Amino acid sequence: MKKFGLVTLALSAAAFAGPLTWEQLIQSVDNDPRYQAAQKRAEMTSTGQNTKLWDKLELRYKLDGFSFAQHDFELRITPKGFGEGSADKAHWEAQVAYQKAHLIADRAELLYDRYDRAIHYINRQRIAKLNKELYQVNSDRIEVLHMKAGSATFNPQDLMTSLEKEASLRAEMMTDSASLLNAEAKLKLWVPDFDGVELDSTWIPSMDEVAAQLEGGLEINETFPAIAMAAGKMKSEKSKIQQDASKSRDYISHIGIGYSLKIESLMEKYKDLDAYDIYGTGSYDAYRGEFEKQTGCVSQLGCTATARVLIPDVDNRKTSDKFFANLAFRLPFFDSNKDSDLKTQVAELDAEGDYMKDFRDVSQKVTKLVDEINALIAQWKVQKEFVEKVNAGSIFEQFAKNAGSDPLLLLRARESALESDLRAIKLENDIFTRYLALLEYAGVLGAEGVQNHLQKGLR
Repeated sequence: MKKFGLVTLALSAAAFAGPLTWEQLIQSVDNDPRYQAAQKRAEMTSTGQNTKLWDKLELRYKLDGFSFAQHDFELRITPKGFGEGSADKAHWEAQVAYQKAHLIADRAELLYDRYDRAIHYINRQRIAKLNKELYQVNSDRIEVLHMKAGSATFNPQDLMTSLEKEASLRAEMMTDSASLLNAEAKLKLWVPDFDGVELDSTWIPSMDEVAAQLEGGLEINETFPAIAMAAGKMKSEKSKIQQDASKSRDYISHIGIGYSLKIESLMEKYKDLDAYDIYGTGSYDAYRGEFEKQTGCVSQLGCTATARVLIPDVDNRKTSDKFFANLAFRLPFFDSNKDSDLKTQVAELDAEGDYMKDFRDVSQKVTKLVDEINALIAQWKVQKEFVEKVNAGSIFEQFAKNAGSDPLLLLRARESALESDLRAIKLENDIFTRYLALLEYAGVLGAEGVQNHLQKGLR
């Protein structure tokens, strides 16, 4: 049973495993932890800004006396400074733009690594094939030199040079094999399960197509992620400066509305009572005992003394009078804001200066890459023209006329063609390394979805 399960598992794995393609390699970016973290960061800012209607909201309470008879409740609002709302909105929008550009830049960087490794793999396969052909040409030369040993035209130095070259080419072939294995191992980090590599070379643009992309140079603008991030940073800093400046425009310190509550059962106050309040028709007859105790009077006649007596109080206010309002204004007339305004202007100029520096750095790097690519393509054309002439047979015919039946010169012509082809491939590697950097700067590699970013180009 266990053997059957293992066999089934192995067959299932073999059924699902397939060759690595460009589409799988590009799609692997979506599962990259770094890109997923960047997506979460961008989503957090894209959900919308929380509307802040005021700067501070307080519920205040005041106890008037420890008799706990009178309580004041107040809801106090501290308004935002004038212009603070628009500054908050501008700051939020700048953060959203920055995070979007950051997401594109992160995806572009991850795709750069994948494209660079895949192109390296394809070109290394071509280099390995040429090194094998060069090894065979050199082996043929050694065989011819052995056959010419002892003749008048035999040069032992030529044989020694060829033997040394044989060792060098053998080392190159070993390097090719190791490089291909390392590249394949790197690809497996991004796409763990694949059986072989089938990266179609037609996915890669030709040198003429790359050169056409660079005609007239490149227009550098805020579609470039690095420029967009610099612009977002500048706008964020400016809006932060405006936020700080708006906080100083808090001309209304606070607005409050409250309610004054009196509990009649706990309300008492002192009242000076005389004989007329106590005796006869006086309304405070209930306090006669306390009055007589304090004054010694027993009737209204001849009693001129008064007594201070604690009696209940009544809240006879209208309901509307139980509410109160509280409003405070700051008087800015004597404030000196010149220093603050100067600091704001300097800070904004610094933010603009940082943006211009970033813009200049990107412009210089892009211009340098364009110039380097154009120079390398010119060198590549020279190498390919020579290879075409050799493959067309014209150089072979010329060598044959000059050398008669000497095979060494014919082998040398073939070797020169292969070496030129090898140099051309190495130039292509250098060109595509820079071309990918341009695509990364331009944000082309940051485009989502499975697509051929190389053929999409810079236009």
